[in-house]
Amino acid sequence: MIKHAFSLVALATALTSANVMAADNTAGGVISFSGAITDTTCTINGGKSADFTVALSPITVEEANKENKVGLLAKNKKSFSLTFSGCSTAAKDAGTSLKMNFSSADNISTDGKYLVNNSVNENDAAVAKNVGFTLTKAGSNTPIQLNAPFDTGLTGKKVGPDAETLVFDAYYYKTSTAPAKVGALSSNLTYTISYL
Repeated sequence: MIKHAFSLVALATALTSANVMAADNTAGGVISFSGAITDTTCTINGGKSADFTVALSPITVEEANKENKVGLLAKNKKSFSLTFSGCSTAAKDAGTSLKMNFSSADNISTDGKYLVNNSVNENDAAVAKNVGFTLTKAGSNTPIQLNAPFDTGLTGKKVGPDAETLVFDAYYYKTSTAPAKVGALSSNLTYTISYL
């Protein structure tokens, strides 16, 4: 699997372990490791970064609350694409298509239909709430299940100008029939590419 992350609107990371260590006057630190064993090698986006930000234009609270239902909000959707080329597999069935698996701790809703707003504590009455983000394959208005493998329908084996492109639409997603509130929204999603 090839692992990459993309952020919707903003990605904020805070490292607090150094402060905790300093507070108790101990010497030492934390060493973190990550890695993967993959069945797939691919060039994504022509070898340019496969990490990127998708910034949706703001919507008004009236637009967010217009239909008063759970689901995607068509206003200010944003299209983005991933291009795959030169993919090879160690799998026995080389004719299979690429799958995308999504993960991100605490960002995917329990039903897998949307990304939660992770910029704020939604229990705070003074912040944005009841709106997140969702992804669809371009031309569809059905959210991609983010808690299940997504079949891209692409082999990714072509190279050069024949590289295969997958286009997504990012939408705001009304997560509850309760009114949306004004404020910032952000979330992020890690994806891996595999033939399995």
